[in-house]
Amino acid sequence: MSKILFLIYFFSTYCIYAQNEVSSFYFKSPQPVNTDTSFEFHKEHWGAYYKSDDSLVRLIVEKDSIFTEFVIMLSLSKQELRKDKKLSIDDSLLFGVKANYGIPYMIFDDTLYAVILQNDLFFKIDENNPLKYHDQKYFLNYKNENGFFSTTLLSFEKESLLLSEIDHYESMNLIRNFNELNETEVYKIKTYIATPSEEEFFNFIKNNGFSTNIKYHK
Repeated sequence: MSKILFLIYFFSTYCIYAQNEVSSFYFKSPQPVNTDTSFEFHKEHWGAYYKSDDSLVRLIVEKDSIFTEFVIMLSLSKQELRKDKKLSIDDSLLFGVKANYGIPYMIFDDTLYAVILQNDLFFKIDENNPLKYHDQKYFLNYKNENGFFSTTLLSFEKESLLLSEIDHYESMNLIRNFNELNETEVYKIKTYIATPSEEEFFNFIKNNGFSTNIKYHK
């Protein structure tokens, strides 16, 4: 009986693995097709937006760029601080964490705590990363090193912002509806390359193909 249970477990695990085989998905060209490229975000959308489930993370929309801003908490014991020769304290600031820049800190119970504000570029409009705008929605297109594109959907409603991305594992049934869908290998990983028509792409959106959503608010 135990052997039968083992076999059931083995084949069930194998089926789950097979269903989640490692793969990737891209578009062959920037989406949506037949939509002109935009060179800036509308001025009414500029500003900072806080992540709904984490107020320490912000998305900052500027004229031609989007940045992420988030807080990193750093804690060091006095012993760790003495051992690390790159770190030093001067004039109530901690040096050595960021180049040529001191950060404020506080000490509680012999432990030093510091807060680092980190800024990263999320999207920059250029020839490799074209922006498109259609039906009150922005389409952020990212070109990878192989010349294929990932697309993120950005939409605004009153004081909120919604970022929507494609989880191709969740949306594979919809992706397979594209008439032109090719399979290839990139770095030994199965890769799906789609070339949807304009109608197919907007149907994909309508049917929740962009299933991963992150909400921000002012």
